[in-house]
Amino acid sequence: MVTLFSVVSRYGTTRLQAPTAIGGNYQLQIEPSEQCSEPPSLQLRLQQSGVFVNGALVADSSKAKSAEAGGEPFNLDGRWRSPNLDLAGRSPAMTVCRQPVERVAIASTHEGASFSGQLTFAGLPAPLTFESQLIPDQTSTGETSH
Repeated sequence: MVTLFSVVSRYGTTRLQAPTAIGGNYQLQIEPSEQCSEPPSLQLRLQQSGVFVNGALVADSSKAKSAEAGGEPFNLDGRWRSPNLDLAGRSPAMTVCRQPVERVAIASTHEGASFSGQLTFAGLPAPLTFESQLIPDQTSTGETSH
């Protein structure tokens, strides 16, 4: 019994590792393109449970909400296979780059505290390229009072 425990423990410490934590809010910088000269200002909000990721793609500002990405946020589901994150989801109705869209797929690569990749909106002829930066958590930078 002790030998079995020893073998299993050794295997676990050498072969099994928890995935990198990627949860948080990311500001997306979408590159302008022919189809989208003024891309929307979007934020990607991620929650992680191991390799499973849930998220929301939401308009970042009131200007983006009214002009480009009005409507409900995209609810996203996906998997985290370090360094790749793949998400897909839908929204009841959203306008991106002057086109109505209901579905989005995100294929990205994680490096440091950022992601880069492509947003593929059903309704747009080509994917939009983006880079993102993790938005620092406001609660960790404030002073604690007792």
